[in-house]
Amino acid sequence: MKHIPNILSVARILLATSLLVLSIILTNFVLSPLFLLIYTIAGVTDMLDGPLARKFNAVTPLGANLDGAADYTFTAIALILVVPQLGLNMLSIAIIFGVVLLKLIGMVVGYIRYKQLMMMHTYAAKTGAMLAFSVPMILFVTGVNANLLVIFIGTYVYLFLLEEIVINMILPEPKRDITGLYEAIQIRRRMKLAGEYSK
Repeated sequence: MKHIPNILSVARILLATSLLVLSIILTNFVLSPLFLLIYTIAGVTDMLDGPLARKFNAVTPLGANLDGAADYTFTAIALILVVPQLGLNMLSIAIIFGVVLLKLIGMVVGYIRYKQLMMMHTYAAKTGAMLAFSVPMILFVTGVNANLLVIFIGTYVYLFLLEEIVINMILPEPKRDITGLYEAIQIRRRMKLAGEYSK
């Protein structure tokens, strides 16, 4: 049972890769019902691997790195395939590039601070990831204007990415499962009072 979370992470990489391969083989595949089915299953693996790892007491550095690699693979392939299909204006494209740039900055800050790639699991990060993940389904079901959707979700994602950067800057050690900035401030305050952190 302890291997299930890692199996789910590997499955997410394989499912994301299958989306890329099928988009090359099949015409009009992206945003089709088959695409959305595979995309959704890949997203479900992301929702399950973390909770299952904690349930089975199988949280390991390997699992965390594998989960991060799966997330980056899935996100990159989804962006490559979905964004060109949306007919976005320059503002929306700039927002997407800004999100990617801010995420890279956050990764650099986390690596400088802790010498490891950080994937925060704050409430805001989970909500933002769910909103971003839902974009293809929302567009398929509602037909809402893609630019408005990107602007709305992109603004929220900016906020949680900024929160991640601030958390990484104020905590002396990595904490992936922190709830948010308020908790980070409380942890820092307790450590300073206990004389464990002087910066």
